[in-house]
Amino acid sequence: MSLVNLAHVCSHLQNASKARLGLTSIPCTKMLHILMLQLQRSGYVSSVTIGGPTPPPPSSLNPILDPSDDSVSSHIVQRPQPQPQSSDDAPAPQTPKQIPVAKRRLWVGLKYWNSEPVLYKMGLVSKPTRRVWMGFRDIDRLAKGDHSGYVRGLRGVGESMYVTTDQGIMEVRECAEKRTGGMLLCRVNGV
Repeated sequence: MSLVNLAHVCSHLQNASKARLGLTSIPCTKMLHILMLQLQRSGYVSSVTIGGPTPPPPSSLNPILDPSDDSVSSHIVQRPQPQPQSSDDAPAPQTPKQIPVAKRRLWVGLKYWNSEPVLYKMGLVSKPTRRVWMGFRDIDRLAKGDHSGYVRGLRGVGESMYVTTDQGIMEVRECAEKRTGGMLLCRVNGV
């Protein structure tokens, strides 16, 4: 897991939301995919789609989460796409498995509310040279809004922090409920 790539993605998403972009792409890795699905589940982004170097068709940008399963690993239930009529000139859309791994991108749809970006600020907590590991007691303090070490707790409305654990990437409040610790990844502030 590269925290340098995560730092680039955090600044890219923050800049893209301030520039009022509706859709942006980031490198496709397992960690980033799971983190983006968590951001979608928390309501910071509208859609997460795996695609190639060109944007996916608009019909695949409105995926819905599977309501019967709470785990993010079930990914997304894709809406059926209409099949084109007999058009010999139009190439068939490629599925994510047909796109070479080096060219795969995650296409992230950004959300806005009253002309303000929902994802206002996103930054790393652990740095590549200083990784921050916390046990479940410290994570519980962060979820309640108290400081733990040099990390300040969650105080604002719409503020989230994500942790990588042995059970996957989770939000701090989920870690406090499940009583698990891990490495703090990033903090997200909404408007």
